[in-house]
Amino acid sequence: MIGTAKPSGGTSVKPDLIERYYDLQVSALQLMDKHFETEIYTAETTCGKFLVKVMPLFYQNVDSEGMIAGHLWQHGLKVARFLRNKEGNYVTKCEENQFTLQEFVEGKTLALNSAPEWFLEKAADYLGKTTVALKEYGSLPMPFDKAFFAPDNALQKRQQYLDEQKSAEAGLIPVYEEQIRHLERIAQFHIDTERLTYANSHGDFHIGQAIVQNQDITVVDWASACCLPICLDIATCYAFASPRCSEGALDAEGLCRFIRTYTKHVPLMLYDIQALPYVMYFWYCICNYSPTELASISASDRLVQNYQPIAVLIQKLLHWLSVHVEELSEELVKEFQQ
Repeated sequence: MIGTAKPSGGTSVKPDLIERYYDLQVSALQLMDKHFETEIYTAETTCGKFLVKVMPLFYQNVDSEGMIAGHLWQHGLKVARFLRNKEGNYVTKCEENQFTLQEFVEGKTLALNSAPEWFLEKAADYLGKTTVALKEYGSLPMPFDKAFFAPDNALQKRQQYLDEQKSAEAGLIPVYEEQIRHLERIAQFHIDTERLTYANSHGDFHIGQAIVQNQDITVVDWASACCLPICLDIATCYAFASPRCSEGALDAEGLCRFIRTYTKHVPLMLYDIQALPYVMYFWYCICNYSPTELASISASDRLVQNYQPIAVLIQKLLHWLSVHVEELSEELVKEFQQ
């Protein structure tokens, strides 16, 4: 019953609010994670255990995550399905926020760069099946198009950091300088998006999004699903999972094995393989945590635990790619042609 629920203090969603919109009763509600402007709760109910995801009202297209998860489930992929509310919607909008309910998936997530070989193979296979399934889904946003990979985009970001650097704290100056150097480097790239294979995909496919149980995986968090150069999801999944990449170095041999498993489902062009390091380097430079966000992550105990390993790995990847991007591209092409 509602009266027995034990929500954490200061929560953004209460048991009675959930019960008002869904045909279930909440016996316990516990805050599990809070990052930036999103809160995640576990809810014990008469119909089982669920995750409650609470977001600001300005987040758009939140209901698409439930629709995508349902589509993938129908195509045989293991995902956490979303509940529709009494009005038949996947998202419930209130005066101050909006929230969704999804199945709680039992299992564990693996630490960054700790994946055994079976996980790498299953992740590549899952990603390939996702591409096939989402081909039938319809159009998804395309945030990483020709304009995104244009040199002007990198130069604009560079100028933004140069302006911010003028008033930054002394401790952040070296962080700004390093990111500015990366942006100057990628501004020299010419990525031909017309030759890249674009496909609907997860958009943030990495080891932290996979729940493991009995050497099987269930992939969650489809909020970033989009149409993107598929080599980007491939590169991200491998770099975040493989123990070989823990210091930011990407090994061509292991990455090619991962790609070959993926291409059992979806073919790639040689240009996708050749451009992969450049696409990855460019994307992480533009979408990297800003220097002020990096400082915020270091200052918060909760964020340190959840996000500092990711932030550190990204910085290592950027440093390594700045030196080896051309070399890796050549090695990938050579490996893939064998």
